[in-house]
Amino acid sequence: MLLEVGKISERGFSLDFQMVVNQRYLVEGKADSPFDIHLELERKGERVKSRSRVQGKVKLICSRCADEFSYGIDSEFSVDILPVYYLREEKVSLQDKELDTIFYKDGKIDIEKLIADQINILIPMKPLCKPDCKGICPVCGANRNKVDCGHKIEALNPKLSQLKPIPEVKNGSA
Repeated sequence: MLLEVGKISERGFSLDFQMVVNQRYLVEGKADSPFDIHLELERKGERVKSRSRVQGKVKLICSRCADEFSYGIDSEFSVDILPVYYLREEKVSLQDKELDTIFYKDGKIDIEKLIADQINILIPMKPLCKPDCKGICPVCGANRNKVDCGHKIEALNPKLSQLKPIPEVKNGSA
């Protein structure tokens, strides 16, 4: 969905709509259903200010048990949108206020990419189907959330594995 910057009035406007985010824009997961979007845009010259809200669900794969689950997204965000030629200006560093800036080219803002970028920011790096997910048994591969396979998992730091053969000292004698 492309929006021409020149058609955004200086007074701004708002839109409420549903959008199916293209899979190619999502870094991880897939859209479970269309997202509900509230978008407010205001233009001052070439600069556009966006205040938005996105709500919906993404299907993710749990990083512990590999089960697919639905992850809820509900976020408000503000972004400054500038022409891409602003990137060509030499700058030594970014200011804090410039970290919430995206760029448009050819006078058009890609609304779908704007929304997908915010969704990607909200997806956890290690998604979990639930906070206490037990994961997969390293012995038999069973999903320990669904089956109690009976295998005991001994937590051992791999860096300390060389010390395991050392006999335990009892009562001060070896």
